[in-house]
Amino acid sequence: MPDTNSSMSPTITSMIRLDHMHVLAAFHRYHAGSPWWRKRAIVNSACAALEIHAQLEEEVFYPALAGVLNEDETLGKSRPEHDEMRATINKLRATGPEDAAYDALFHELMREVMHHIADEETVLLPAAERALKSQLRPWARA
Repeated sequence: MPDTNSSMSPTITSMIRLDHMHVLAAFHRYHAGSPWWRKRAIVNSACAALEIHAQLEEEVFYPALAGVLNEDETLGKSRPEHDEMRATINKLRATGPEDAAYDALFHELMREVMHHIADEETVLLPAAERALKSQLRPWARA
């Protein structure tokens, strides 16, 4: 009998892509003319999701990739990009939605994240799917 749990469980790369879609959807809901409370809710949700996502990538996904991708340029710049993202998130949290700089800061975060997502989805995720295929579903039987 086939192991349906392992064949139906999502891979780590699928979960990363879902996180990307979630945060991009939040970006699309943000509008400069929205009420301050809606802006704050969208920003808080997106920032929390990004922080959790970055931590999981840094603790699990990137170390696994580093073992199979020797000195990959995209992987090498991923952590510094996360650091830039965190710095922008900290600026956003120190600024309120009533501040004129808030919209510009969130747009800066959007640009940083979209660039990072593009690199991950075109380089790192396909590389992981090739090099780590047997490890992407940790509960799957070999």
